[in-house]
Amino acid sequence: MLPILLLLSAPATPLELACRGGGIATREDVATVYGAQNSGNSAWPSAHARETGRFEGPVALRIAAGESHIRLPAAMLPADAQGGWLALGKLEMDDGAITGFAAIDPMSRPKVHIDRATGTIRISGRLASYSGTCETTRS
Repeated sequence: MLPILLLLSAPATPLELACRGGGIATREDVATVYGAQNSGNSAWPSAHARETGRFEGPVALRIAAGESHIRLPAAMLPADAQGGWLALGKLEMDDGAITGFAAIDPMSRPKVHIDRATGTIRISGRLASYSGTCETTRS
C-alpha cells in the first residue's frame, strides 16, 4: 500500500482508488395492490418487507483538488437511486486516514474510512456496511 501513502503526500496529485470487498445490506421492498368491494369502496394498501443479505462489489474513489467522489456498489444504494459517482462529503485526510461520507441523499450518508497504512476501507451506514481493501489506479 506504499503507493497510496506516496500519492496522498502530494495533495495536488489526483488520487484514484479501486477497492474490492463486500458487506451486508438491508433492502426494503414495497408492493401496492388495489382492492375493491361491490359497494364501491376501494383501497390501495402497501405492504413493506425488509430483507438483509450479503453482497460483494467494487468501490471506487476519485480525490482531486477541490473535488472528491465515490462510487458504491448497487446493493448499498436505495432502490430509487441512480447510482454513478456520488459526492464524498466532509473529506478529511491526515497521516493515518481518509474519512468522509457518501452523499447518497439527505437521509442516507454512510461514513467512509480508509486506513492509509493498510489500505483497508470501511463504509458504515444505516442500511448497509462494507469492508475491503483499496489500491491506487492510473487512468
